Amino acid sequence: MLLVEKALSFMAPHECITCHKEGALVCVMCAEDVFEEVPDRCYRCLAMSKDSAVCVKCRQTSPLKHVWVATEYGGVSKQLIKLLKFERAKAACEPIAAHMTRTLPYFYSETIMVHIPTATSRQRMRGYDQSELIAKLVARQKGVRYEPLLVRLGQDRQVGATRKQRYEQAKSMFNACKPETIRGAHILLIDDILTTGASLESAAKVLKEAGAKQITAAVFAQKH
Repeated sequence: MLLVEKALSFMAPHECITCHKEGALVCVMCAEDVFEEVPDRCYRCLAMSKDSAVCVKCRQTSPLKHVWVATEYGGVSKQLIKLLKFERAKAACEPIAAHMTRTLPYFYSETIMVHIPTATSRQRMRGYDQSELIAKLVARQKGVRYEPLLVRLGQDRQVGATRKQRYEQAKSMFNACKPETIRGAHILLIDDILTTGASLESAAKVLKEAGAKQITAAVFAQKH
């Protein structure tokens, strides 16, 4: 949290969006049961699967091995994402990252967390990349390494785009950087919302082509 934001939160502390207690956007008591639980399932077809593995059928066209979803998109999760992405409330990344950390399995220390970059125009508007903030927090809390290994190309926004448009936009959305770090690595992609999976899959394909050994992903909320 920036010094200015810390000062503002001291003068006008955040209020829990559930119980309205001052101190945090989601207080410790509410954090235990305010998010809708998501069963282990394939992120594409939603078929039940062990440890959120991508099912055999979907693995034929997806470069991802597992995709963990912390909660469904709606209610409190929707409010937090709105605050983070459209109202410049950086503090919203804290309960988001905390819940992701609680729901994610153990990762080997060699795992590298990589965020899905937001369009630079959106970063300039907000003053930050929300997925980067979340990834750094989750990496710290899980005790694994964070590296920015993707560069976003173009300024296309996927908000409001159809499924077909999202997949077309995503085809040339990313470039990989630091090839020496990617080669042979186990990478966990981090993003805030999963809708069609187009961005995750595009990023995973780029990293796979750059030599990554295994690519999984984790998102805060899935929007159906």
